[in-house]
Amino acid sequence: MRVPFGVWVVGGVLTGALGAGLVLGTGALDDPGRTGDDATPAAGAALTEQQAADAAAFVAAFRRSRLGTFVVDSTFERTRPDGGDGEVAREVRVAQDPPDRLQRGVRGVTARQGPTITRCSVEARRYRCESERADRSYRGLVDDEVAALEGYFAGDVPLYVPTATAGGCYTLELARPLPAAPFGTSARFCFDDETGAVTEIRVERPEAVDVTEATSVSARVRPRDLRPPEDGDRVPGG
Repeated sequence: MRVPFGVWVVGGVLTGALGAGLVLGTGALDDPGRTGDDATPAAGAALTEQQAADAAAFVAAFRRSRLGTFVVDSTFERTRPDGGDGEVAREVRVAQDPPDRLQRGVRGVTARQGPTITRCSVEARRYRCESERADRSYRGLVDDEVAALEGYFAGDVPLYVPTATAGGCYTLELARPLPAAPFGTSARFCFDDETGAVTEIRVERPEAVDVTEATSVSARVRPRDLRPPEDGDRVPGG
């Protein structure tokens, strides 16, 4: 899930104050079982305040995940509602010790070492790699991502409404229609308490459901975990 360097885990352009009051007014968050008498101004204000707090907490958790030090092994799986062709399952590893970061999957490797970005594709079971100098500092990229993410929760009618749940998780519900919405119609993110790493991402779209789940999380990052392959290196197991 080619996207700008740094937007690897989430798989979309990341973009908090919630303008939930007008979302409620449009009916996007209305409870069908509620009567007009139940929806008091005090209850609406309390809900708006809670949603704003959840948005701020989610943005803070995301920032922490981009600045933490860890190695995460995960499985990524895409399933289609009809169970038809196109189902995808693969393993992904993310190693991070800012400003260095590496993501490895079956389709290739993307890595950052200091100011250098290396992208490697897989051809005939060997890596084909190219390197270039980064346009932005790592922290600058994180700041851009956080600002974009905040934008999803801002405005009179925010794009998504977040809700904090148990276990360091958050759900995002699409509050207004948008073709190809970045987190689908509904999404779930979970974060590791110790390292801040993302441990689960579930994105639901009409055409498919994408789920990334961590199988292991370690706070220990070795130099070799962050080292990209050389051009022409054989793919492990290939």
